Amino acid sequence: MSSQQVIDPEMLQQLQEEIQQKMDQSLENADLHSVLEKYGLLEYRVLRIHWQCNLDPNQLKSDDAVDEQQPNALLPVTPTASIPEIVLVKKALCIPCPSTGSPLGCYC
Repeated sequence: MSSQQVIDPEMLQQLQEEIQQKMDQSLENADLHSVLEKYGLLEYRVLRIHWQCNLDPNQLKSDDAVDEQQPNALLPVTPTASIPEIVLVKKALCIPCPSTGSPLGCYC
């Protein structure tokens, strides 16, 4: 069995960072601390949000390529090989932050 590179490490790092940034923006825009405050729950540190984003290389198809002039760099050399999912982002957010008490939360 030969080793196959499914995705370029630099591209994977950029993808992870961009997804993380979008998730962070979504949570900031959700203004969840104000909802907890409205119900008098902010000081109880009751809200913990966990999320995980996975990339399933087995679902990628050649027509998903951004540049049609290049072969899809995300696909394995042998398209029939089963490749495990790649965890792009795995985070937990606590609102409010148990360490600093920030009502906007922190990663715990």
